[in-house]
Amino acid sequence: MRKFVKTTLLLLAALFTVQAYGLEIRHVQHDRNQLQTPGAEKITVRFDISEPAAVTMNFYDGRDLLIRNIDSGKQLASGEHSLSWDGKDNAGRPVPPGAYHYTLVATDKGQQRVEYDLTDLTGGEDLEVRNVNWDNKQKTLSYLVQKPARVNIRIGLQNDGPLLRTLLEWVPRAAGTHQEKWDGMDASGVIDLSKHPKRDIVVLAFSLSDNSILVGAPQSREQLIADMSWETVEREQKQVSPRRMKTISQQPLETRSDYSIHLALPDGLEKTEDGLPVVTGRVPVRLDIADKDRTRALERRFEAGFYVDGIMVFENETGFLPMTWYWNTAGMNPGTHYLTTNVRGYEGNFGMQTVKLYIKPEGKAE
Repeated sequence: MRKFVKTTLLLLAALFTVQAYGLEIRHVQHDRNQLQTPGAEKITVRFDISEPAAVTMNFYDGRDLLIRNIDSGKQLASGEHSLSWDGKDNAGRPVPPGAYHYTLVATDKGQQRVEYDLTDLTGGEDLEVRNVNWDNKQKTLSYLVQKPARVNIRIGLQNDGPLLRTLLEWVPRAAGTHQEKWDGMDASGVIDLSKHPKRDIVVLAFSLSDNSILVGAPQSREQLIADMSWETVEREQKQVSPRRMKTISQQPLETRSDYSIHLALPDGLEKTEDGLPVVTGRVPVRLDIADKDRTRALERRFEAGFYVDGIMVFENETGFLPMTWYWNTAGMNPGTHYLTTNVRGYEGNFGMQTVKLYIKPEGKAE
């Protein structure tokens, strides 16, 4: 018990004081954790230094790449000071909406250097998302997160049914109640889930670090600065936790996204009057993953599941590309059906597509 208490006290001390002797950065606080309009507002970070030093405030994006550095411009006297950020990058442009985190670096005349950085010491905590509610009339999905977090919303079918849509893809949200617009359709736009009796909505979240600042209006997909004309510097990790499978908070931002997949039926199929492909007998179904996601999927490994009308009919636990599954439609009721494919990556990434089609019994004309 004493060892646990001692360890806890040491961690708390690290959060508020960078170094226990010599030059220290102490009592760091930001006056707000949101900038609604970058370029028109500022966030001010106040801090205390124990000895005279020059101070630089660095801001990083979700990739841990430096997007802005703000220098004190001179040696500051010991005591209380502040630096402000206007929500712009090093090229003077307002940064895209998203979550950014800052560090402080102090350097004295003797080149002693200390850094304040909470990025690896806080955040990454799995959160319980509460009050999840779908309002079909307003076409809004509401939920409550108790801390600033990255949020993911997926919609599928109950009883081990397929995943059918990713509404939010690990994007930042402030603490509080949120409402997300959703038209009620699946990702392929062919299944109306708004009133589906087996609809299943899963909202996941993990907390942002305590040095995070939210900028701009909430987005459904991550936006990043594409053109960095300054020297790109990656933040140095201060604490590396043991890697755990499917722990999204430990993954690089660029690899958290879902896979873009392609489900293809044979060319030249007959079509119904409504334009639905007509299948009969044994049908080759080809699955592939988009070039931009292919290497990531293969390196991380994945499995593929095929569903008809929400019920799994085939699963391949060892994914390879391209993959062809031969679907035997014999014995199935003639008429309209939905064929869905799910790709499930071993690190928590998904891909999904649904095709609406018409099954015709073999040897029968329509």
